[in-house]
Amino acid sequence: MTFSWRSSTITAKRLGVAAALAAIPLTIGVAGAVQAAVLPEEAALTVDYAAIGEAPETAAAHDGRELECMAKVVHHEAANQSHDGQLAVAQLLMNRVASGKFADSVCGVAAQAGQFFDVDSYTPQQDGRWATAVAVSMEALNGSEEAVAPGALFFHAAYSKRNAFFRTRTPVATLGSHIFYR
Repeated sequence: MTFSWRSSTITAKRLGVAAALAAIPLTIGVAGAVQAAVLPEEAALTVDYAAIGEAPETAAAHDGRELECMAKVVHHEAANQSHDGQLAVAQLLMNRVASGKFADSVCGVAAQAGQFFDVDSYTPQQDGRWATAVAVSMEALNGSEEAVAPGALFFHAAYSKRNAFFRTRTPVATLGSHIFYR
């Protein structure tokens, strides 16, 4: 896949579950494991569809800001979770966008009052966890993976007591230390 960042161009190889990594510089270790990636705060990511031969309705249709917002939420909420746990958080954002009950963009969903946190002021450490969050977010934006928490719109930490709101919701999955609900 080809990503352009300002005047630089990066080609990121598909790495197993990682659809692409939107980061500079990218270090790939043995067996294709991402070891480190850095995405400067002010980076603007765009995807060159013609170069990768994907239809605009795939994740590539989302701009770099959407990818960054999603990756920040995945990193902040689930960096210590398994791939599926991180993917569930990313897919939950996509479910919210599609539901019509939340904002109509990933950044809009992330910024809604009382939902997540201020993604604009969050600066994640630029390490392997960030690279994983970016890769997982790209998978969710692409819709390339089967839903791991089908229809989930809400989640909370498993160690938290279910409050009245969550008692009215249908649990759909428990992944790592998160419980997901419709």
